Amino acid sequence: MITLESYKKQLNILYVEDDILFTPKIKYILEKSFKSVLIATNGQEALEFFKINKIDLIISDINMPKMDGLTFLKKIREINNDIPFIFVTARQEINTIIDAIQFDINNYILKPIDLKKFLFIINKTVEKEYKRYIRIEKKYLIKIDENIIWNKKTKMLLKNGIPVKLTKKELLLLDLLLSSEEKVYSLSEMIYQIWDEDYEQKDYISNLKNIISRLRNKITEINIENIYGLGYTIKVKNQEDK
Repeated sequence: MITLESYKKQLNILYVEDDILFTPKIKYILEKSFKSVLIATNGQEALEFFKINKIDLIISDINMPKMDGLTFLKKIREINNDIPFIFVTARQEINTIIDAIQFDINNYILKPIDLKKFLFIINKTVEKEYKRYIRIEKKYLIKIDENIIWNKKTKMLLKNGIPVKLTKKELLLLDLLLSSEEKVYSLSEMIYQIWDEDYEQKDYISNLKNIISRLRNKITEINIENIYGLGYTIKVKNQEDK
């Protein structure tokens, strides 16, 4: 399972602030923890950045030229209801924060910025998103053994959290066997999944058995069972053990 720190390294931050003297410092600090930090100097510019880039978190000032922060937030929510949004605001702009609550802001940071509090609020917001991400990802995970996990979405086999190198045919075979847990798949089903073309079964059975043998040798913890006269299945951990 991906760690919080690894998750943060995948995130792109959009920081919107018209103070061009202060933003380089914020950018430098945030880039230590996150994948990238885009800087916009007003809401209009930020909206254009958002439309053409993958953004995972927005941190925005309220009082800006061309398009203020609240208008920018409303435009963002017309496009995306879920992206985390944090306002940076002066105390006299608190009423604007109250207006912004209906548009699902995650938090706000008061000016002048205290860097410790600034990073604390950002990290708490990201931790919340990380937990949501993990809940979603768990739906796609099959625990084959104590240290072996198959991700149905990414089609990736992990051993102790590290991806296992698989050939295309090994991957296709695992994908089939784990698509319905503990179902027995016939030789013809397996051959069709791997080669996906008209075939004479006698041409592929030995190749199929070689693939199964390689998988068993590569990951000894994978229990691929031959059910005589029926086909093959993989035994996985009980659901309550996952």
